[in-house]
Order: sequence, then structure tokens, then C-alpha cells
Amino acid sequence: MMQGKSARLFAVTFAISLVGSMSPQTAAAQTSTAADSLTVMQTLESMLTALRTKNADGMRATFHESARMTLLRPAQGGGTRVVAMTAEQFITSATNPTGPAIDEPIRNAKVQIDGNLATVWAEYQVRIGGKVSHCGHDAFHLVKNDTSWKILNVSDTFRQQGCGEMWK
Repeated sequence: MMQGKSARLFAVTFAISLVGSMSPQTAAAQTSTAADSLTVMQTLESMLTALRTKNADGMRATFHESARMTLLRPAQGGGTRVVAMTAEQFITSATNPTGPAIDEPIRNAKVQIDGNLATVWAEYQVRIGGKVSHCGHDAFHLVKNDTSWKILNVSDTFRQQGCGEMWK
């Protein structure tokens, strides 16, 4: 019993010593990263809302001018087909007035930031016409320009089985 208390006391003391030894720059970087993580996720949510509502200008506002989409799809006869397109090509396709609206919520996002580069790994589920079409994982790269984060690249996996019911 005493060992458990001693171990907890040591862990708490060690953690406090680490926090206390942080430089103001390190503490500021951690605060900035937390704020940037929130802003990164807001950028992604803005893009996904614009996708769902077929708002081409809203989507454009979230993408960097050099943005690309790299979509991994099953190849005929097995393997993987890589579909690469510009963000503008994707926006044109996704906002086609005669095509269906695409709802693509993400969840369990993991954000990592180093300087002006952010990476987000998240589960996604595409819904078309109120039904799950496919799912997988999205890998987003964002770049910070001045004070805003812009999507630089989106890559995804793709599967049509095991997607489950529509998420809440």
C-alpha cells in the first residue's frame, strides 16, 4: 500500500518539477499549439460543412492555393488505385448541382502540429442520400499562412464494408 502512495507522490512531484522547469517560450508554444489545434479543427469543420451544403466558395476559403487531394480507391482486379486531383477539381465535382450532396463527418481526430504544419488523422463516414456510402480514414495536412490554417493535402482510405450505422 505504501508503495502505491509513494509511486503516486513521486509521479506528481516529477510532473510538477517538469512544469516548473518550463521556459516561458515552451509554455507559450504549448498554449499556441492548443489554440492552433482548435483552429485547425475549425478549418476542417468549415470545409466539411461547405462540402455538405455544396458551397464552393466556402470550400475554396479553406484550401491553400496549391492544395491536392490524394484518394486511395480499390483497383480493378485488386490493389490500390491512386486518384490525385487539385482542390479545384474536387470542389467542382463535389458541388456539381446535379450530383448528390455529400455529408462526411469525421471523428476521433488526432491533431499534431509542428511550426506551420499540422496533420490530422481521423475516421470519416461518407453519407449520400441519407445512407452510408463508404468510410475509412482521412489524413489532412494543413499549413499556417499568417494567422490562418489552410488545407494543403487530403488523403484518404476507402472501404464499403464495416462502416456501421450513421454516426450521431
